[in-house]
Amino acid sequence: MKHQGKSSARFGCRYLVVLFGLLCFPVSAHAEAPVRIASNIGFDAKWLVHALPDQRKFVTRLRAQKRPVVFERAPYNRFQDVLRSGKIDCVMGARPKDFENNIATVSKIRFELRLFRRAGVDLRSLPVVNIGILANLPRPDVPLSSEVIWHDLRNLDQAVELLATGRVDAIIADVTNIRMFGRAEIVQADLPPVITVNLSLICRDTEPLREFVDGFDSSMGVSSLRQSQPDESRYTVMNGW
Repeated sequence: MKHQGKSSARFGCRYLVVLFGLLCFPVSAHAEAPVRIASNIGFDAKWLVHALPDQRKFVTRLRAQKRPVVFERAPYNRFQDVLRSGKIDCVMGARPKDFENNIATVSKIRFELRLFRRAGVDLRSLPVVNIGILANLPRPDVPLSSEVIWHDLRNLDQAVELLATGRVDAIIADVTNIRMFGRAEIVQADLPPVITVNLSLICRDTEPLREFVDGFDSSMGVSSLRQSQPDESRYTVMNGW
């Protein structure tokens, strides 16, 4: 009788799964599905080692949410398409108003993009300065009296290689990513930032993603302002990214 009770219980469990599986499994699977985030750069473990404290806090707490996150590299000029098509859940961007039907975090991650040069090269002494820049970034004003020639690049790996071999005189990047390459011959130019940007997590406006965004903001110690945006000018970006 005892053996039969166990068999009956197991059968009952399987029976319930058959009956309710279609209702229960999608909810569980949805809760476990990762949030796919498009960004210009990869926020992996190596990046975290070199990140500035506030940058590290943003990404670490983003990864610590109940739903896992997956970062996918994509150029900024494709963000609109992948977000609208649903191929991606969120993007890292500076201007939520550029995207339709979205929600955005109040929390932001700050980047200061600067000129980097080869050690021993004085950019101010060059009559012409060839600068490599990611193709999807705006062309900023640079504090040089020299003629500037821009070169569109695919990624930072290509930028670092061209600079190290002397095929460009400078590149535009942020210090966190340059540190990752460990190239002693590449140094920061003694010039102010040329692009300063505060990036939000911009997501498709769905209930699960609203919950995710609110949870992340809460973990960062801020609350959602989506019901009333009294002063968006606080988040003005010097140059778009």
